[in-house]
Amino acid sequence: MMQLMVETHRAAFMARRVPLRVMQIIPLRASFSSSSSSFMKWEGGVSMVQGASRGIGLEFVKQLLENNEKGHVVATCRNPSGATGLHDLKNKFAERLSILPLDVTVESTIEESVKSIREKYGSLNLLINTSGILSIPGVLQPETTLTKVQKSSLMLAFEVNAAGPILVIKHMWPLLKIGGGSGTERDVAVVANLSARVGSIGDNRLGGWHSYRASKSALNQRSFLL
Repeated sequence: MMQLMVETHRAAFMARRVPLRVMQIIPLRASFSSSSSSFMKWEGGVSMVQGASRGIGLEFVKQLLENNEKGHVVATCRNPSGATGLHDLKNKFAERLSILPLDVTVESTIEESVKSIREKYGSLNLLINTSGILSIPGVLQPETTLTKVQKSSLMLAFEVNAAGPILVIKHMWPLLKIGGGSGTERDVAVVANLSARVGSIGDNRLGGWHSYRASKSALNQRSFLL
């Protein structure tokens, strides 16, 4: 059964009117044979954080590396060369951190990441999808009224916030099935999607943010279908 884990406090949401982050956690049991050995050598497991260049994604990478001294982490983002925070971590955890380019709006980059992970590790035990957009100056702004909704904003929000994470899961699924909970304290592999409280239909008291709310609701629904 999917579990929900609140990542920020309700008080912060109400005071600052920012999206309350919610983790949707999906357990996935392994389906490997006892003769398979490619994944067994990764004591501590292999975790992937998608959208890791800054913010919550970067912090997930940091925490995974610091709190599991044997675990390996794959951090992905659109522009690795500009991800200074990741490079700082790479200098500190050179042997356990891999950084790969991945843009959720370009499916070929997801496929290339799968290929790199398969060649280096052979499996995954944890996938955390953190990328998402609320606003982009001059491109996308949170809509306060229905009259401000534009098709381009809706499509972009859905592409990044809803379709992107699902495509990443789709392509990483075989690696997660191989990995399961091997090398970790869990019995299963885990997929975690970073959603938002404002994606809740039943808890929508404020209105507005049409593109963002709708895209996060779509992510919630798709996560429950996994």
